[in-house]
Amino acid sequence: MLAEGDDGPRGKLGPEPDSAGFERFVVDGDDTRRVHTILRDQRTVAGIGRGYSDDILHRARLSPYTSLGALPPEDRRALLDAVRDVLAEALEIERRRTGGLPTKIGDHFTVHGRYGTPCPRCGDDLRRISYESHEVTYCPACQTGGKVLADRRLSRLVR
Repeated sequence: MLAEGDDGPRGKLGPEPDSAGFERFVVDGDDTRRVHTILRDQRTVAGIGRGYSDDILHRARLSPYTSLGALPPEDRRALLDAVRDVLAEALEIERRRTGGLPTKIGDHFTVHGRYGTPCPRCGDDLRRISYESHEVTYCPACQTGGKVLADRRLSRLVR
């Protein structure tokens, strides 16, 4: 039991993804971190994580290396719409699940963990990169203007 006024671990969580606070952060924010980093940071926005970050950025057609502060207003709106749409769809899928929770949530990801398979939008191969000790799945054709992002794991081995 927590002491009165003690929020415990929840006190460190950021706003919910569908909140006005998160919308203000995206629309008006000048945060220079990469959007993929922001979406994974539970102190910035609660509950998204790596898998949904990949799918959200794919839906919004944004590079995982894009900085929030560099996004024009239309891309910020696309990001917000993608956050809401991807999470609403995921929640609907989870609500239809029967037989209890699987050992791993997220078997319904669109691109996360599906590198080497065709992009569901354009058909090009999905790629992965190692970034901040995580693997990120993305589509070069849809998200980076055809540019294949440098994989930090490989570049460290080649030196």
